Amino acid sequence: MQTCLCIFLSLSLSLISNERLEQEDANKSSGSGFNDAPALDPVFYNQIWMDSVPDETPLSAITIPGTHDSLSLYGGPLAECQVWTLEKQLNVGIRYFDVHAGIWLPNQKLIYIRDSHWMFWQRTHLDEVLSIMTNYLDSHRSETVLLKVSLHGILQDKVAKLLMELIKKYTDKIWTGLSVPTMKQARGKIVFLHSKKIRVGAENHKSHFFENDQLKNVEVKISHIRSHFCGHYIVVTENAASLIKSPKTLAQKVNKQIFDLVEKHKKNLLHQRCLGVLSLNFPSADLIKAIVGTETNH
Repeated sequence: MQTCLCIFLSLSLSLISNERLEQEDANKSSGSGFNDAPALDPVFYNQIWMDSVPDETPLSAITIPGTHDSLSLYGGPLAECQVWTLEKQLNVGIRYFDVHAGIWLPNQKLIYIRDSHWMFWQRTHLDEVLSIMTNYLDSHRSETVLLKVSLHGILQDKVAKLLMELIKKYTDKIWTGLSVPTMKQARGKIVFLHSKKIRVGAENHKSHFFENDQLKNVEVKISHIRSHFCGHYIVVTENAASLIKSPKTLAQKVNKQIFDLVEKHKKNLLHQRCLGVLSLNFPSADLIKAIVGTETNH
């Protein structure tokens, strides 16, 4: 009996160990920056990485890991941009979220989360998204979350009104000013980013680092960002998007370039900061760790 029990325990431990190794391999992805495995081992969590960012630092001067089409987990290969849930993204260190929303009927009261191209419902509503984010921030007071909401459909004005009602509901936990807050002002809050139809939130611009899925003249563009935007406007580098190529296919090509760019800038102490928001499809845990490392390894 004891022998059988020992064999059972040994096999169980072996299976657990193998599963953990598989998770680590999936999330590390050998420097590719790409991951499409839904499992996320807690060993890869970066829950309070902003704690080391000085209070006086404006958010625009921080390199921030983010996701593009952050909640698009359903709808098939042309619609799906992420594999991790919102909770997992928060735990792994994602601090910028690109959310697409709308309603189908004028009498609807809930704001539905969709993907950006095909309008598949992503099985959640904006109220639930804000609740998850604020609960996380209540438990991790050193952190902030940047949120950009883009509206879709023919009822955008109606959705904008519903959104303003939601903002009032969470008014003490949301930054809606046009100016970019400092880290001290933003801790524990959701920072809305200004977008079409959403006339509240911090000003932001695109970096245009990518041209035809390739980083082009990136050092010149980074220098321009540091000279003109860093400290004043939040700059977002979005993962390449296409209606004919799947986000996963593009991420396998693009994420490696982002990973190499981040690693290159980590080696130069003068050039670490102010890469802005890096908004990604299917990021790996090691890519997020590398981005976070530009702020925590000083």
